[in-house]
Amino acid sequence: MSEQQRLDEARELLRTGWYEAANARLEGCEEWPAPLREHAIVLRAEMLLRKDPVSALEMLARLNDLFETGEGRFNYYLISGKAYANARIFDAAAAMFDMAHAEARDQGRHLAEVAHHRARLRYLAGTFEPESELFDVALAHPDPGARLMTLVVRAWMYAGLGAYRKQIEDLRAAVGLAREFPQAADYYTLGRALHSLLRIANELGDEAAAADGQAGYEAIEWTPDIADAQFLCLRALAWGAFLHGESARAQWLFRDSMAIAPSDAWKVTAHVDRAYVARMNRNDVWALDEVLTAQALAQEIVWQTTVDEERQGLLTLAVLLAPVDLGQAQRFVSTYLRLGSQSVDPSLAIAHDRRAEAFAQYASGCVHQVLGNQPSSIAAYEAAYRVFAESEHHFRAALAAVGLIEVTGSQAWAERAREHAAHFPKSAFYRYLTERIERPASPEIEGLSPMRRQLALAVCEGVDAASLSRRFSRSEFTIKRELKAIYELFGVRSRTGLREALRERGLV
Repeated sequence: MSEQQRLDEARELLRTGWYEAANARLEGCEEWPAPLREHAIVLRAEMLLRKDPVSALEMLARLNDLFETGEGRFNYYLISGKAYANARIFDAAAAMFDMAHAEARDQGRHLAEVAHHRARLRYLAGTFEPESELFDVALAHPDPGARLMTLVVRAWMYAGLGAYRKQIEDLRAAVGLAREFPQAADYYTLGRALHSLLRIANELGDEAAAADGQAGYEAIEWTPDIADAQFLCLRALAWGAFLHGESARAQWLFRDSMAIAPSDAWKVTAHVDRAYVARMNRNDVWALDEVLTAQALAQEIVWQTTVDEERQGLLTLAVLLAPVDLGQAQRFVSTYLRLGSQSVDPSLAIAHDRRAEAFAQYASGCVHQVLGNQPSSIAAYEAAYRVFAESEHHFRAALAAVGLIEVTGSQAWAERAREHAAHFPKSAFYRYLTERIERPASPEIEGLSPMRRQLALAVCEGVDAASLSRRFSRSEFTIKRELKAIYELFGVRSRTGLREALRERGLV
């Protein structure tokens, strides 16, 4: 097989998500004649930087003297700039793109490529200018695959501004290009675009966009090397099914996503997804089993090494754990906040998404609610609600509103919660929230402090006093005294009697 044939095969394997096979085709490419070796090295760098941009930069520096032609130098500057950008070394990235611009020969294609990378750099650096002239230049590229990538960058810029309807327009246009020119689409980029489209379509209730996303998902031949994007798409499809009242299908899709989860951190997310849906369907035993499995996994993970959306699983786990293991819930929220957003891969949409910060506020509100810190809980819930409501993320907005009902006792939030939940009238989520909003509280429930309410729920799940002492950071004596007061309030003497009393009042 000639070097040209090996290069062509490697390029196609890279495009369709077969990285190891592509790399094998390029073995020994440093010895190839120019310009073939230059193109081959750039392909290898592209594969590297998708996982480790610093390793890509090291390789490019080591092989710098092998780039001899003008086209080779142009591509070297572009890929080096992209690697610097992914590594958050933005000044060096900008300098590389300047050198690429100076090296440009093809005033159409080359300038379009430089414009694309400069626009992408602005996005990574947190500057959102979707109306920039850079996009006019980049979208004039003759290759539809290159235009697809530019549309995705602009879509994420719109998301950074909170213009989610415009984000959907660009993502649908990108998916449309992949459908029209299937041999041009890079599956790595397309997979991320499909996940973003499915997620935002679910959040805004845009069924046409969700249908486009699902069709795009089904058209891809997924590979192990792009399993992370497939995992995220399956999660988004599962949540879409749940919000449309298909809980059983949602659980099957979550199970499928768990089977291909690319890391233990993503497995935590898969377990808490299943737990959340089970809880909404009143299957408390299943929910608790999934939560405890996720908790055990989470305790073994070095979360500081995560750079993807996987760390958001910490927040969902904290929300689900708060009623039964407050100490762990607080730990997971604190871990997430300590990690911050600076270590997240800057090429991901979540790196600049204020909804991620709002979800952290919501999780904090849940923990403060259980602790009985009413002012802190209200402030966190209100901050989360504002972002979710403004961005039309109705699922989360409704949950934040219900949290405010429970903490403040004010029914002023009830109408807002109903309005948001009404976007998903067929879902178990809608039924769950409607019950919590409209069910009149009994005198006994009114008499429970937030902490006592969570203690009562934990006891009903079979947690003993010693464990409750550790989880709620209270002495066993205090826990037993609180449990005695709870039993007296409901007029019962046993765990079974308490569970039945809470069930009659709709609390479990």
